[in-house]
Amino acid sequence: MPKALEGIRVLDFTWVRAGPWSTRWLGALGAEIIKVEWPANERGRMTAVTPEGIEESLNSSPTFNDTNPNKKSVTVNMRSEEGLAVIKKLVAISDVVTENFSPKALRSWGLGYDVLREIKPDIIYISHSGLGHTGRHSEYTMMGPTAQAFSGMTFLSGLPDKPPAGWGWSILDDLGGTNIVDGVLGSLYRRNRTGLGQHIDLSQMAIGITLNGPALLDATINERGSRRAGFPSGNRAHWPGTPILNNYRGPTVAPHNAYRTKGNGYNDWCTIVCHTDREWRDLVSAMGRPDWAADEKFALLSGRLEHQEELDRHIESWTRSLDKYAVMEVCQAAGVRAMPVQSSQDRVENDPQLQHRALFTEMDHPVLGRRKFQNAPFKLSETPAVHTSAAPLVGEHTQEVLEGLLGLPHEDVVNGIENNIFWPKTVDRFDYIDAIAQSGPWKDAGVAEPKPRNVDVDAKSDGAGPLTGLRVLELSDEKGQFCGKLMGDLGADVIKIEPPTGENTRTVGPFLDDHPHRERSLAFWHYNTSKRGITLNLETEDGRDLFRRLAANADVILETFAPGYLSGLGVGYETLKAANPKLIVCSLTPFGQTGPWKDYVGSDLTHLAAGGFMGCCGYDEADDPEQVPIAPGGGNAWHTAGNFAYMGILAALLHRDNSGEGQYIDVSVHDSCAVTTEMHIPTYIYHGKVVIRQTGRHAQMAPNASAQFRCADGGYVNAQANRVPFRKFPDLIAWMKEHGLEEDLEDEKYATPKGFTENAEHIDGVIARFAAHLPHDEVAHGGQARQFNWGAVRAPDALIDDGHLADRGFWVDVVHPELGRTFKYPGAAAIHNGSPWKISRRAPLLGEHNQEIYGKELGLDAAVLTYLTEAGVL
Repeated sequence: MPKALEGIRVLDFTWVRAGPWSTRWLGALGAEIIKVEWPANERGRMTAVTPEGIEESLNSSPTFNDTNPNKKSVTVNMRSEEGLAVIKKLVAISDVVTENFSPKALRSWGLGYDVLREIKPDIIYISHSGLGHTGRHSEYTMMGPTAQAFSGMTFLSGLPDKPPAGWGWSILDDLGGTNIVDGVLGSLYRRNRTGLGQHIDLSQMAIGITLNGPALLDATINERGSRRAGFPSGNRAHWPGTPILNNYRGPTVAPHNAYRTKGNGYNDWCTIVCHTDREWRDLVSAMGRPDWAADEKFALLSGRLEHQEELDRHIESWTRSLDKYAVMEVCQAAGVRAMPVQSSQDRVENDPQLQHRALFTEMDHPVLGRRKFQNAPFKLSETPAVHTSAAPLVGEHTQEVLEGLLGLPHEDVVNGIENNIFWPKTVDRFDYIDAIAQSGPWKDAGVAEPKPRNVDVDAKSDGAGPLTGLRVLELSDEKGQFCGKLMGDLGADVIKIEPPTGENTRTVGPFLDDHPHRERSLAFWHYNTSKRGITLNLETEDGRDLFRRLAANADVILETFAPGYLSGLGVGYETLKAANPKLIVCSLTPFGQTGPWKDYVGSDLTHLAAGGFMGCCGYDEADDPEQVPIAPGGGNAWHTAGNFAYMGILAALLHRDNSGEGQYIDVSVHDSCAVTTEMHIPTYIYHGKVVIRQTGRHAQMAPNASAQFRCADGGYVNAQANRVPFRKFPDLIAWMKEHGLEEDLEDEKYATPKGFTENAEHIDGVIARFAAHLPHDEVAHGGQARQFNWGAVRAPDALIDDGHLADRGFWVDVVHPELGRTFKYPGAAAIHNGSPWKISRRAPLLGEHNQEIYGKELGLDAAVLTYLTEAGVL
């Protein structure tokens, strides 16, 4: 079948997780990925435990294999003059360059964007770093957990009376990867229209900030901080005994929690959520109508919220009588949102929906053997994302790329291997590298000519967003509105189609000045910027006729209805494409269009449970004897799926540019979450181990040292790499001496690498006592000034006056003309040169653009609009 990115070549300088995770998907979509490595310092190949029975080497890393399929590996010393010349030749024949080093790395090698665009004016260059390439703190060192701490994401996850639980993996590495893909695809779409390349400066920390929109608007508009009683609220929408304020998990409802199930094992938990009185009554019926449920105190939502502790104890007395899958089946049969908390083993072995959708398929690796790989959580009807090969051996394609693609003489390659240009002298060579000298010249040479320069190096952009000119019809609830926002803020004309009474997300708080109203929802405001809004009743024949007319001139339809709903109304993809063959329809549903769970109902909490997030997040036994799995933050099931939906849509658009054909996209929220837990699926696949939850740090196969320190002001610092590099240990001691807190660290027993490692536990204790004497911001920034990978666990409201974000122009003033007020909104995770991201308008009022779209664009006169409104069509 055709490939969406056929003919696109990506030069991949990324390493470890976020960057390779991105090029993995670009390769699955058909791009040719050339991964540039240097074996002497390829950290991504050396940070995972080799499976038992396999000799450890640069080719034995399970996580590297999982993160790097579909790629070619070439080894080049970019610090050598000869190696740099080769890289520049590769740039000349490539379309995209990706990297996730510190901001100064590629510039120091002579490969900054200004240099790359001189070589190839239409090159697309995506950089991904902790705080971005601009701003006063851009040189800070970052890993996913550090960025999560600084961004507010760690703070939003946990129980109100305990330390921050944070995330059990680097979610910002996973979402950093999908954001890189989004940047690449949007830039390619723009280049197809303008001929222009561009640089995108992506900040890992800012990605996290953009996922806290409702909390941030509550802070900037209502001046309400997140540091308050009952927050974060664990798995509840409201913590009992505290003021009833929206906790950014969607509607404030009860029940909304995790419950023990039969077996009482570590991951024997389920989640249950009831959004309405009817769902509560259905749950009561599913439980067999127990006497306690008839108590008047549970009849109203107010009573269920007030008596939540008692309510949850009663529900758990029932869930303990069934295993977690039985709870799910009984509840779902009754129409109740309930899902099991699934471990990595559950997702791979016990989930019939993921098995049906072939989320895990096998490929052979010459060192690691036949192993399962995680597949794309979206299905493109015409250009499916397909894994073509396992991860490459280091330098496996050096000869193929250098001789076959660039046309270098065979002798030059052989000499380069001997002379530290194409293989380091300090690293033993593998047999297949040595074999290059004996194999003779590459026989299948197909030397690539530099691609034609589509633009002059001095060509100027018109400043339009990369998706300008694209028309999108969005019929979505909370599942799809984030994807619509991504497209709208990048310039697409997104028309949000709501029922005449308004979409349900308008009823979700927090609200402006705590005045509930469908035009005052801050959550709705955040997720619906840059969109126009109309109303339409698809249950009427007139409504369906109008929708067909709108679809005839649309590029994309994004919908989140239950599987088969639109087809049942006669306005499904097959019908609409007859009038518009170029149409792309993306259906974003809880579990996808097919499979045994396709008709199940879900919520953010239940998806975080079944998708594996909760199984990885929580506390050490010392902090929480119950070791409750925690849903980290709110809305992240929708954010994760929204990113993958955007990826699928842009891939389909790029295919359409070449073929003229539209296609259908089936995106599953469940699948999207299931592939977004970093190393935890490979840990099970390669080691047969299920990870354990740990306070404020990655879940692991076995407990490791604490990474989160409480400071003098009650705040915390995340130091996932808490024992500083040995070469930086003297800087730590000198800093501690300034405060008289160095204790015995100047003792000679710590002065060697061996002593440093053997006494790690004691050194950690000294660091913890040092941190306890200083405010958390001082500890974090002081550590970063000394190049320690530490981050302050900040509440979202602490970000509002952050100087680094101000340097990057992150905050945006958005005018609400109907209120005569302007509000501060969170901005973009990336700076796009030449095609700026921007919020073009505040979220639409209900039906605000009916006259503009139905009247001016479709040509309906005022009389027609009047009677259609009276008839409930509009």
